[in-house]
Amino acid sequence: MEYSTTAINSSKLRIEPVYVTAEFTGSQIEEKIGDRFRIILFTEGNFSSEINERIVQIISPSVLCLSEKDSIKIPPEVQDGIKCRIFLFNPRFLNKKLDFENIRQRGMDAESEVIENRMILKAFVNSSTLNYVRFINPEDRQHILELMDKAQFQLEKQDSGWWPCKTRSFLTEILFFLAQLFELRQDENKAVNVTAVSSFLKPVLDYLARSYDKKITLSSLCSQFGTNRTDFNRRFKEETGMTVIQYLIDLRLTIACSLLKDTDLPVERIAEQTGFADSTHLERLFKQKYQKTPGEVRAE
Repeated sequence: MEYSTTAINSSKLRIEPVYVTAEFTGSQIEEKIGDRFRIILFTEGNFSSEINERIVQIISPSVLCLSEKDSIKIPPEVQDGIKCRIFLFNPRFLNKKLDFENIRQRGMDAESEVIENRMILKAFVNSSTLNYVRFINPEDRQHILELMDKAQFQLEKQDSGWWPCKTRSFLTEILFFLAQLFELRQDENKAVNVTAVSSFLKPVLDYLARSYDKKITLSSLCSQFGTNRTDFNRRFKEETGMTVIQYLIDLRLTIACSLLKDTDLPVERIAEQTGFADSTHLERLFKQKYQKTPGEVRAE
């Protein structure tokens, strides 16, 4: 599919390199699009995906920024449970002087328009795209959705000759908003990810991403995946660098930290939603990882 928008009421053929999708399922997300940046807003679904040959956990609602060089693979068995919206654009839609090369250049010897746009496009040109997988709160999700809706309306209705400019303004709002989110939470943005990809690991990570809030033991995982405790832990640690229970705790703590920052839920409720036995259990493990209590993190 060509993700562009053609002018409806124009005497000359005019095609703008920008497109906003309706609600997509996981099966509609293309692996790679060579001439578009993508802002993917995941609204439903918890799953593990393969981004640039790394396994990355996606917990909805989340936002993911992909460049024209990035690829994403989502396991077929979880695709139907995923819902998302996608904003696709070529950087020259923001400014005719931008291209994929000059926004990646360093230094101040570029035109002012290029330098000014590098900051808001940082998520797409950073060497580690995995830094830009971001769990967001419901209010942020709604804000991004509303801006996407406004942009989509302009692209589809084109009720005035200003529709490209209006669409550009909504895209710029989203980019500034995301840049602020990523900058504020740079250390917390990093997704729980591993470099190894195997047929053994993928279904395990999918299961953990969907079920982290439930009671999970090593014995139950062994039963689920038909193996014994020794082999399971050995294979999991070889590929991730940690045991499966350590990985699960780290995943739960990462989500709990985002919930503390992004919601007003009481610690007891967050503990329940992230699979901890109680708030005391959460607080003890939380302090071991972050050297701060949940209350101290929330107050920051």
